Amino acid sequence: MSGIYIPGLRVPEENEDELWIAVRSDGTVTFNAEYGWTTNKGKAVSVPPHGRLIDADALVHSYYHAPSFHNLCKAINEAPTIIPAEEEQT
Repeated sequence: MSGIYIPGLRVPEENEDELWIAVRSDGTVTFNAEYGWTTNKGKAVSVPPHGRLIDADALVHSYYHAPSFHNLCKAINEAPTIIPAEEEQT
């Protein structure tokens, strides 16, 4: 299974209206705005099956001050997850 990433859209905060999203086969995204449907500036991107996705820039920053393999592994394990790993398909 794969997912999609839609640059520029955010999940509505509590007490905000629902966000309805339509994704066309060319990646064009439209969504409900305050006064009708709006086209998103960025296109949806297909995300292939993956493990846990982390912020690599933050990882490099944290590892830069402690250069050893053990500390690199520790930094990777402790890095905040941006997108959780997908379940393995059987």
